[in-house]
Amino acid sequence: MTTTANKICFYCADQNPHRDRSRGITIYTRGLLTHLRAIDTLALSALTSKSSFPVPDGVKRITLPFPTHHLAGRLLADHFHPLMIRQDAFKIWHYPKGFLPRGFRVRAKTVGTVPDVMLQLYADRHPASRSRLAFAYWLSTLKDSLKKLDLILTVSEFSKQAILEFCARHRQRCGPIIVTYEGVEIEKRQATDASNKENYVVHLASKLPHKATNWLLKQWSLFNKELKDAPALKLVGDLDNTGTELFSKMQNTSLVPPLPTPDLHNLIAKGRALLLPSEIEGFGIPAVEAYQLGTPVAYVRDTAVEEIVGSDSPGGFKHDYESFRHAVLDVLEMDWSETEAKGQLLRRRFSWDECTARTLQAYRSLL
Repeated sequence: MTTTANKICFYCADQNPHRDRSRGITIYTRGLLTHLRAIDTLALSALTSKSSFPVPDGVKRITLPFPTHHLAGRLLADHFHPLMIRQDAFKIWHYPKGFLPRGFRVRAKTVGTVPDVMLQLYADRHPASRSRLAFAYWLSTLKDSLKKLDLILTVSEFSKQAILEFCARHRQRCGPIIVTYEGVEIEKRQATDASNKENYVVHLASKLPHKATNWLLKQWSLFNKELKDAPALKLVGDLDNTGTELFSKMQNTSLVPPLPTPDLHNLIAKGRALLLPSEIEGFGIPAVEAYQLGTPVAYVRDTAVEEIVGSDSPGGFKHDYESFRHAVLDVLEMDWSETEAKGQLLRRRFSWDECTARTLQAYRSLL
């Protein structure tokens, strides 16, 4: 039986995946809503806008009468939505992006998912990526939210530690943090064993600096010259101007725009490795997906990806050529049985059932 005590509203009006820098939050939100709706003791609602993503069937949708894919609508929704809904309707408000409204707050317990503090990394290492005003606004909002949330959810122990360090750096208190991890479940497929592999590796190319696509292109140029019969490099995504110039000088390298999920999974499944050189990730969904598809991953050490795939996994490297070279050779030489076992382990550990159970336990600590 559902009562106000177990009515939960997700704030989704700030998610416009066709314009957002990261679509990972929407994948997480949709997945969590899809699995929580099966729990008959919960009553789920989602506050959306005319432009935000469609929530799963079975979740009550409350739609604001304006879009949020532009600045004015986004600010209006973010900070004034508590004035636009019944204040006694819900026991918990869940903010999947982790940002609370400034000034006007809902009169209920608040849960925020904070998958990373990448914003601080960008302010420190890539200050030209946003305006000073944008950094000041979002960092201030993040600090205020971390201080005021009744409960913070995050997706790895790495991210939990980063949040604690962020709060210590800014000399402020932080709400309690629970690690739920994420759910990653792709359709089970016939095993793509070594005999079905093709001689290429895959990188999900991006203009975002932390994805380190340009760094990878420079290293792969060296690797390609050094190693006879090196695999082809298949890039999926977008390149900035520097990346385009680097790509134009490379051999045995191809680029395609972002692919539909089934096509992307098929490409990764047939490849010999996925190259993931990101400076920082909150979790690293592509790494888990690749292993579930039977493809090993080369990843950066001392990141969340290392935590997720396991520090004993081959393919870890630092951001220098020799380390990268050895890591790639390691994953190219991985035995199929080792890759398959890792994929099965990650499928069990990071299922949506596990993520949902941890999230539900977190909610109950507030009810």
